[in-house]
Amino acid sequence: MRPEKGKRRRPYNVPASPPQLFLYGKIRSIYPDARLNHPIKTDKGYRYADVAIEIDGLNREHIKLDIEYDGQMHRYRKKQDRERDLELLRVGWQTIRVDKKNVGDVFLLIEEAIKTCQ
Repeated sequence: MRPEKGKRRRPYNVPASPPQLFLYGKIRSIYPDARLNHPIKTDKGYRYADVAIEIDGLNREHIKLDIEYDGQMHRYRKKQDRERDLELLRVGWQTIRVDKKNVGDVFLLIEEAIKTCQ
């Protein structure tokens, strides 16, 4: 059976940029279950996490983190990024945004996000 016109059966592959690949490799060294360009189903379709981490918290809470690398073009996309972050939050995903200035602090940002979720 074919999907309805305009609807996809499953998400498609999204290419990763070199900074996203670097971030993924760095995160995967500590979180081996991290996934690159992980599809997340929302009320508006699919969104793709640059790096997705799912963790079982101390209180048996399931923590879902989307780590996004914002390149130079993202300075013009603040409103769209905020709407995307809220869309993901509605389905239980917290977004962490990193760029070239704070990519070295990514593990600190992840730890802070985990603490706020517990």
